[in-house]
Amino acid sequence: MLRPVYSILLAIAVAAAAVPAGATSVTIERIGATSQGFIYVDHTIEEPFGGKALEAIRSGLPSTITYTIEVFRERAGWWDKLEEAREYQFRVLRDLLNDQYILASREDIRRFTSLDSLAVAACTHRRDYLRPLGVDQPYYVLVSFNLAPLSVQDLRELEDWLQGTIRTGDNANGISGLSGTLVDLLLSATGFGDETSRGRARTFVPRAVFESQVLTPPPVAGVPGRDSTSVRHAPQ
Repeated sequence: MLRPVYSILLAIAVAAAAVPAGATSVTIERIGATSQGFIYVDHTIEEPFGGKALEAIRSGLPSTITYTIEVFRERAGWWDKLEEAREYQFRVLRDLLNDQYILASREDIRRFTSLDSLAVAACTHRRDYLRPLGVDQPYYVLVSFNLAPLSVQDLRELEDWLQGTIRTGDNANGISGLSGTLVDLLLSATGFGDETSRGRARTFVPRAVFESQVLTPPPVAGVPGRDSTSVRHAPQ
């Protein structure tokens, strides 16, 4: 009974070794301003699921996407001061039974027919609004993108939440169709580990941003502090 499983794992390992390392990178597209007086940063993750991560996720290994947004104020002769830090997390899971990809956050659950369409929704043209800044001070923004495999315990908690039931014992393998043992074997076979990419925006002065560009139309009002993969919200 174990031979087919190991055959699959061997095929996955060979495929992962044949795929070149993914060139994941963070692109800062724009530092802009709105007519409501907010500064924002637009950013995109290039090749978020590349190399070993691509084969691992397609094989069913669940993962976590973590965005970290840090705003620093430059200070001459001193260490730059961290003015703001925030973090967003998304769970990426392949529903093997229905051949779909799941993107889950604290706010909602979305399903996609391919990993590429999920990547477009979760990693392309994202916008983060910054807290009020000193208009005449120099700042810069660091955007970090982290992709890491989900632990077996976190996977079970996620599946329980998605299904709305608490399972005990060795019942069904859940939405992913993976047992804890198979998750560990997939980790070992694919070599998928914690991967982080960072991008830094150019130094900017808020007053200059407001004065040097045409202000964008007011964005759709939404939940304060919430970042979305589809609708961009401004803080209230």
